[in-house]
Amino acid sequence: MMCALFGWERAAASDVWLDVDVGAGVPGRDVDDALAMIQTFHSPELTVRGVSAVYGNAPLKDGLPVARELAEKFGPPGLGVYAGAARASELGESNDAVAAMAAALAEKPMTILALGPVTNVGSLLRLHPDVATRIDSIVMVAARRPGQRFTYPDNPGGPFRDFNFENDVEAMRILLESEIDLVFAPWEVSSHVWITDEDLERLRASGGSGAWIAEKSQSWIAMWRDQLGQEGFNPFDTLAVGWLTHPELIESMRVGVWIASGPDDTVAQDGARVRDKAYLLVDAAREETRSALYLVRPARGFKDFLIKRLAGREYR
Repeated sequence: MMCALFGWERAAASDVWLDVDVGAGVPGRDVDDALAMIQTFHSPELTVRGVSAVYGNAPLKDGLPVARELAEKFGPPGLGVYAGAARASELGESNDAVAAMAAALAEKPMTILALGPVTNVGSLLRLHPDVATRIDSIVMVAARRPGQRFTYPDNPGGPFRDFNFENDVEAMRILLESEIDLVFAPWEVSSHVWITDEDLERLRASGGSGAWIAEKSQSWIAMWRDQLGQEGFNPFDTLAVGWLTHPELIESMRVGVWIASGPDDTVAQDGARVRDKAYLLVDAAREETRSALYLVRPARGFKDFLIKRLAGREYR
């Protein structure tokens, strides 16, 4: 049931809202949200209606100023950046981000790119259920196939978590209970794309946004080398943006999606009982469950496309 998006009609929504957990510039924190923001700002196929910040890769107090810096440096003039939830326990509480998303949806439908924990989006649907029909789709970075572990060969650090999902499982339940079209850009699809030191030097030489990315990515690529044994990093969130602008570059499939419980795969077993945790699972054969689109593999040219977009160059 593989559905290659080569030649598929482009996603209908051109208006997007960015909900991000930016950590770029914070030592040892993920830079992929920053890359995705810059990629979105450089995408003529998309009109960014607003940006909201959420906890995740960095505490909200650290991530919000970075999101505002990125919007000011590289975004369209006057773009609003709003503070959202600082922790999962704030699910269902109103904040500036939730109010701004609701107001934007009242004006015009749009797609939400939820690139961090989905607490802000869950709160939006809980507090403003009437806006659900105004959301064209929600594109998220989460999910896995049953039995899949997030790890690499010769990785000394062992498997890591389905970070965005595990930070707020209850918010994800709210999204799954809705009738909104859901798209998942998981670890699986991003695991095929590597940003290396050579790529960062290419970006640095391009100046502007490329130089900013190269500078802010140094501690992150060093962490992947030292702790994960890899000579580069996966730019997770950029695959979600890439699917919106160029779905022909990413293979996908229609799946059933559900939440299950099982032993925590990031903890060594050692013959002892390991605590259970929640898993966001997908399977093309589970047609009776909630349907979603699951991104599988990028085309060969995806990284070249991405580097050009990050540098602000035209892609053909």
